[in-house]
Amino acid sequence: MSPSLSRIQPIHLFESSSLLKTLLALVLCSLAMDSYYVVAFELVTIISSTYYVYNPTTKRFTTLPKPDQGTGIRKKICGMSLAFDPPKSPHYKVVCVQRLELDQEESKYQIEVYSSETGPWKVSSQPFTDETNFEKGVYWNGSIHWIGNGTFESLYFIIDEERLETMPMPPIPDGWEGRSNYYIGESCGHLNFIETFGPQIQFNVYEMKRNNSEWFVKYRVDLSPLVNAFPGMIRSYLNPTDWYYYALSIFCLIQGEKNEDSFLVLQIAGRAIRYNLVHNTFEKLHDFEGAEVEDSLRFSWTNGFQHIESLCCV
Repeated sequence: MSPSLSRIQPIHLFESSSLLKTLLALVLCSLAMDSYYVVAFELVTIISSTYYVYNPTTKRFTTLPKPDQGTGIRKKICGMSLAFDPPKSPHYKVVCVQRLELDQEESKYQIEVYSSETGPWKVSSQPFTDETNFEKGVYWNGSIHWIGNGTFESLYFIIDEERLETMPMPPIPDGWEGRSNYYIGESCGHLNFIETFGPQIQFNVYEMKRNNSEWFVKYRVDLSPLVNAFPGMIRSYLNPTDWYYYALSIFCLIQGEKNEDSFLVLQIAGRAIRYNLVHNTFEKLHDFEGAEVEDSLRFSWTNGFQHIESLCCV
């Protein structure tokens, strides 16, 4: 066991036995400059030459082989996503998106899939052109889902069929050039999407239909009471129209077994907050160490993930 891997310690914000059937038990990690970075339970957001699937409970891990580089074409990894559904199979798959370094104006990408059951990487798509954020892939309903950058198309990859499809998205409001500030995540068998344009504290929570045909509004959120309770969230030295006027980010959305049990886990200055999506109530979950500056966020560009201790093999 590498001493670096043994230092992986998640921050536990809450515990709930009712969520056990939806929680994930494996972590996809990357090694760069002799340091391990836990980047997700379903995705990898940094590029490195070595990747691992790690079980934090057993402290066991497996080293993934490098994706295929034998075509004579230089490739660069743009994102890796873990597909693991313990109720259906003890095996997992890793989906890798690589950019082909071709002498062309448009970037071309290709998908490869690794299976813990069968072993080697397998090329699973013809080269395609798109400007999608492959760093933030989310596994849901047998597919990996990615949000398009700006005005580019969003995609999902049906793993068992090895088929890439376009994902419909909510419209971009007039006056905005594209998407940039969003959350996408899976919970309790649901895929949710939240998007804000500018310093919004009122926004919709969308849910995807099971057939990937469209998003519908599941909840409407108004965080005004939260801002009133924690006025330090306001960065008063900024213009109220500035993107970063509020010290606020979304860690994750948790769907409860009952609708009224669903909530957001939010990060505000120095704290993690639980916000009930039905009753519009909130409570503090955690105070972060090292967050002395009231209007700063302890973790920038970071999501939270559901997790449970498990003895599953890697």
